[in-house]
Amino acid sequence: MKFDWHMLTFSELMIMLFVVIELVVVVTALIAMSYIRSSTMRRQSAYNAVRTRLIDTIGRMGPEGDPALFQLCLAALATLSRDQQRRLLTEMAEYAGSGGTSTDPIFAQLFGAAGLVGEARNNAGARPWERLRAIREARALADPAHMLDKLVRDEVPDVRLGAFEALCSLGRADEAVVALTTIAGDGRLNRMRTIDALAAARPVPTDELIALCESDRAEVRQVTIAALGQAKQRAALDAIVTAVTDADSEVRINALRALAELRDQSTLGVCLEALHDDRWEVRSEGAKACGVLAMPGGAEALGQALDDTAEWVRHNAALALVKCGPTGIAVLRQAASMGNASAQAALAEARLAPPEIANPTPAVA
Repeated sequence: MKFDWHMLTFSELMIMLFVVIELVVVVTALIAMSYIRSSTMRRQSAYNAVRTRLIDTIGRMGPEGDPALFQLCLAALATLSRDQQRRLLTEMAEYAGSGGTSTDPIFAQLFGAAGLVGEARNNAGARPWERLRAIREARALADPAHMLDKLVRDEVPDVRLGAFEALCSLGRADEAVVALTTIAGDGRLNRMRTIDALAAARPVPTDELIALCESDRAEVRQVTIAALGQAKQRAALDAIVTAVTDADSEVRINALRALAELRDQSTLGVCLEALHDDRWEVRSEGAKACGVLAMPGGAEALGQALDDTAEWVRHNAALALVKCGPTGIAVLRQAASMGNASAQAALAEARLAPPEIANPTPAVA
């Protein structure tokens, strides 16, 4: 039977036209997706092949290096795009350097010899995410493009924080400290990351941090005191003791935590004085610091803190008394006999705890 197109209405013709267009679009999309997928797989396969060749070649270089094998590495890299070269060298350096704890100069040498330094600098000047990428490269490759000292002063908070952490990781914390005043004002989370980076830095820029303990900005004092404590820098003991009476309560809290890290028995009096602070958070931290020092001489003052208006102060004072040995236990028992709930709870915990927890070793003088 012959089909007569003239019998179709205009609407039916339009529907048929749209169906045909949709079929063409679907087929085109499927072809494009298939091409993209195969192209991506080819690029990834080539990427993996180059990585395998580099691993094998670098492994045969030895500590003295080998110019011929170095050239083979460059030739292998040349088969990839510039973007892939940067990514591959960064990934390999990160893997070889245990996630940033150390660096192997061979990757930085390849980065420079492949002509990637200029490209990294140009891209880092364009967009923030490129600058973050440059920081990752710098951390893995020991800053081959020499950009960290500039990026740590970047206008974008995440960029300058990343550069700060990278400098600390590479043993250049003294260069990072110059931006500490700005970074300390970027929020609590950034301050916490800054503290961790400084505390883990080797060497720790102790002198620079001690100088910043006298900053007129409370956020800077918070960071420096906390970092010095976490890094257990005994040279900063005087600065930390002074910070226990700082005008800012966060600084006082960080100072008491730092004293707990240092475990210096000569600071017991300072920690006991903190039990009279007008902020309960400071009093609570003072009680915990006294517990770390575990000295019987603080038992009487801790006993008075069992009647503090703040529950956490009473709780931490009771736990600290447990650590003060027989003298502290005696104070707890007396308070418990008078109905003090914190003392009763602490005694119950002490009876259930292992002997080494119930009777810890006192701090070393």
